[in-house]
Amino acid sequence: MESSTWYVIKQRLAWIKMHERGAPVTAVCQHYGISRKTFYKWWSRYQEAGGDFHVLRDLSRRPHGHPRAVSRATVERVLTLRRRTRYGPRRLAYYLAQEGVPISVFGVYRVLQRAGLVKRRRSRPRKKPQSYAMAIPGQRVQVDVKYLPLLRLRGRPEPLKQYLYTAIDDCTRLQVAWVSWELTPQASTLFLKRMLGAYPFPIQEVQTDHGVEFTYVFFPHVQKPHPFEEALRTHGIHQKLIPVATPEQNGKVERVHRTLDEECLNPRTFRKPGHREHTIRRWLSFYITQRPHSALGWLTPLQQLQTFPAYQTVTHV
Repeated sequence: MESSTWYVIKQRLAWIKMHERGAPVTAVCQHYGISRKTFYKWWSRYQEAGGDFHVLRDLSRRPHGHPRAVSRATVERVLTLRRRTRYGPRRLAYYLAQEGVPISVFGVYRVLQRAGLVKRRRSRPRKKPQSYAMAIPGQRVQVDVKYLPLLRLRGRPEPLKQYLYTAIDDCTRLQVAWVSWELTPQASTLFLKRMLGAYPFPIQEVQTDHGVEFTYVFFPHVQKPHPFEEALRTHGIHQKLIPVATPEQNGKVERVHRTLDEECLNPRTFRKPGHREHTIRRWLSFYITQRPHSALGWLTPLQQLQTFPAYQTVTHV
């Protein structure tokens, strides 16, 4: 028992003992500077408890309920959706609103915090990063390569290496991806052909880093033209190289790779390359046609594309 609690109990017990020794209630109240109502409150509790002095401690004044408290059913729905999707509070609040569950983003955060599923917020909010988007589809497409986790197959001493080429339209967030066995200029050129065939709009600019698969800028001894750059010039597409060591300049495609890890690759275990490629294709279809994006006002990339009159009839990419 804490010292402060024990001190309070001894004080109230002194009132009672003084009265039990024959002092009138009025005299007890005057001696200790308390009201008769206060004395009788604790005297009654002491008598009802049969002389157990523990009832003289202060009880919690915390309310048993709150009219705006989140219901148990809503809490269970939030936790179920979180464990199944691993989404954050904003996206969970959006999906719950579609189901008719009235709960705010902060309400979802508090539910997740009490369940130990999110970290505590920083006391000082971070500076919100500046966001931007191109005005029309195809104005700029960000391209990058992700190193997929190594696959170790039974009977093969060396693990299998695969690479994921990814392109994302800066305006609509429409994504094109291709799993390659090579990370070479020739593979990049093949991906460009796939990208041009997949997007329903012309591409004006492609933005990449300085990787050798995209440019020979850092290899001046190479005299021949880069196949990827040659293919871009052939199709009249401008290439924009981001500054060195600034992957945030390709932030949209970097974020797509992180989302792919969180929602598709990390929750699963793959034993065969074909299984992983099939899973990525399915997730890509979901990303384009079903997954709402907060940056697009909770539209899917396909719905965002259809907001442009020239592409209202496009139903798939």
